[in-house]
Amino acid sequence: MSEIIENGYCYIEFHFTDEKNFEDLKHTFEIIKDTKNNSIKKDDAFWIKEFPEYALEKFTFLDSDLKPSFHTNNNTQSKWHFYSLIELLSINYEIEYIDLKKTSNNQGILIYDAYSYPYGGADGLINFIESFNCNVKIYDDGTGIYTYPTNKKDSKWNLQWFKKLFKTAILLFLLTSIISCKNTEKDLQFEKDVLYEVYPALIDSVWVNAVLTYVPPAPPGVYPSEYKLNRRNESNKRFNRELAEFKQKKFPVDLVFFDGVIIRDNSKELQKHFKDAIISKDNVTDTLEYKLDRKKLDTYTAFHLKYISRIPRGNDRIFYNECCYSVRGIIILSRIQFDDEKKYGVLTAGVECGGMCGYGYLIYIKKVNDKWVIDKIEDGWIV
Repeated sequence: MSEIIENGYCYIEFHFTDEKNFEDLKHTFEIIKDTKNNSIKKDDAFWIKEFPEYALEKFTFLDSDLKPSFHTNNNTQSKWHFYSLIELLSINYEIEYIDLKKTSNNQGILIYDAYSYPYGGADGLINFIESFNCNVKIYDDGTGIYTYPTNKKDSKWNLQWFKKLFKTAILLFLLTSIISCKNTEKDLQFEKDVLYEVYPALIDSVWVNAVLTYVPPAPPGVYPSEYKLNRRNESNKRFNRELAEFKQKKFPVDLVFFDGVIIRDNSKELQKHFKDAIISKDNVTDTLEYKLDRKKLDTYTAFHLKYISRIPRGNDRIFYNECCYSVRGIIILSRIQFDDEKKYGVLTAGVECGGMCGYGYLIYIKKVNDKWVIDKIEDGWIV
């Protein structure tokens, strides 16, 4: 438990009577962990195959679903829909799976790191565990430690003060939103539509700039300017060869892509670039981060994106330095900042390649004949 406490992990403790149930649960958990943590997509047939029959029997399936050849639960009021649970566990949960292991002969624990709140709660994981005939006893979902079946009044922690504080904060948040929130759902949808419209030209330009301009630090004893010039000349030649090969063979370029957007305030840069842009004091940067629609990005087939849901740290960084990625690092987009009249906008595209390695671009966009186009891309920063 020291590892859990030290790292602030969430966990679910459970009991099992049949060793085979635990082995099946462990096997399926490792598959879900791999697909979730590495953003690997699997089809319905794959998941039907990986769950044992006794677990599948506990879930419901729609008439249009790929179903097992045997009878399953049809009580839609009390049981989970199988593919909804799979989508939650392998895609939508904003968590990182850490481990599932025994703690004694008939006790086990599932450990995970919730890196966003609210992340979806522990209900999906509990149902997953119990479908393998294991009984959940205690869980910590990040707000407290509870016995199961859940009775929040029996929490091992006294959270009444927290609940009151939380309710007060919610009320204040709602009042503030009603009075001053200017970024409505309609505004957010407008921003998303603009991003998906400029995405093909944006990712083309970011890739070209990243491949052409990035040069790693000079080795010790080598004059930096000369080294940089030579490496850049070599990079240009290699890039032109690779670009011609890509066009000829028409196969996509592999990139690592963060599946959300981050917040950056570029209002000064927007005003400086577009002299006639009207930016009032009330035009503040929205603090909402959102997930990108992978299907819309994937319609542009010139690039094959490996999506990740969190920025790796430490040894986790190794995978994006492999040879198959033409840009060494993770591409991260920011939200778009518009002028008051929504004629102009600016966003950033960063390439995160390590603790002291990263660079990015400012991307200026504007509306021309009712279409959004890229006006200019310029170097933004380098670490």
